[in-house]
Amino acid sequence: MRRALLILSLAAVGCSSAQASRPPVPVSAAPPPKDDGKPAEGGQGGDQHAAALEQLKSAKVEPRIDKQDSVRVPLPDGGRWARVRFWGVPSLVGFRYGKDHHAVVGAFVTHVPDNGAPQACSKSFESIAQPMVEAFEVTIKHDAPQAFPWNRQIVDVDVLFAKTATVLAREEYAASYATYPVWKNACLVVGVAIPARGEPDRARDVRDRFVKDVFPKIEVVAKDEPAERF
Repeated sequence: MRRALLILSLAAVGCSSAQASRPPVPVSAAPPPKDDGKPAEGGQGGDQHAAALEQLKSAKVEPRIDKQDSVRVPLPDGGRWARVRFWGVPSLVGFRYGKDHHAVVGAFVTHVPDNGAPQACSKSFESIAQPMVEAFEVTIKHDAPQAFPWNRQIVDVDVLFAKTATVLAREEYAASYATYPVWKNACLVVGVAIPARGEPDRARDVRDRFVKDVFPKIEVVAKDEPAERF
């Protein structure tokens, strides 16, 4: 789990080795085994990973909230996500889907002089992420950026596919993050990373569902920025 932040900015979840993409095969949607919440380093691909991704593509979206009751995050199959912490960078809240990290979601806070300035929030997050991207030799391919109206403001969305190539990890991830102008001089960043593990098309489909069905429905319920990070 120590590299999960990297591909939510963010780059690697777990230590699994890259797997060759396989031709798409029919797999029924199925949730992962119950998560005990204990630390884990990720998992392998195969039918279980494919089935978990199919579940995330089709399951009902249910809201989850952080411990400080500040942000409500709608998640597919929401009751099965376990809370996690990210190594190295404190987060407002983090979730993983299954102990094998079939997907990871994180919410972070950055600070800027004026969060209403164009792209101020996205640039503040990039400044944090870039050193980690370089350190872990992450190659990123960006899809067309997106944006949507949210609480009378514009939220920027970065959509990407990333590859890590270090001695410790060689993996591919579909990922995306949205940046929200929220509390005074603060930005909320919500990101998702889905390891491909031989299923790049399914991973992209899950990522795209988050862009469509999750990010626009994020709710900030706290009037002031919460004090704690985890």
